[in-house]
Amino acid sequence: MLRIDINLLFTIINVLLLFAVVKIFLIRPVHKILDKRREEVEEKYAEADKITEAALSSKREYEDSIKNIEEEKERRFAEARNQANSEYERLMEQAKKESEKIINSAKKEAEEEREIRLKRANQEITDLVAMAAERIVTADQNEDMNKELYDRFLEQAK
Repeated sequence: MLRIDINLLFTIINVLLLFAVVKIFLIRPVHKILDKRREEVEEKYAEADKITEAALSSKREYEDSIKNIEEEKERRFAEARNQANSEYERLMEQAKKESEKIINSAKKEAEEEREIRLKRANQEITDLVAMAAERIVTADQNEDMNKELYDRFLEQAK
């Protein structure tokens, strides 16, 4: 059977003392280190959450700014397109007016040139007719001579 003697009592006291010493000098510091580590990890998680939140906020701001930039770009392109179209219309109208002026001027010059040529041609015809009439009057009136004069007249008229 089991005897209870002083050795058993000392063994129990030794175990209890050893347990107390281990608990005081080993388990408590380990628990303190684990608690500190847990707090550090929680702090790191909290810090990571804050950084993540800040990053998401920055991302939203960035996306908003890109959206605003895109809208501004489209607006400016539309303005530039409208200005280019109005400038094109103005230049086309100006070119059309200038071309009409040039065409009218050219028509007027062509008409004046035509009238000058007609006057010269009429003057030359008149001179030729007068010359032919003078030759006919001064020349002998035979048929061969008339034919010859007529042929010369036609050659000079060409």
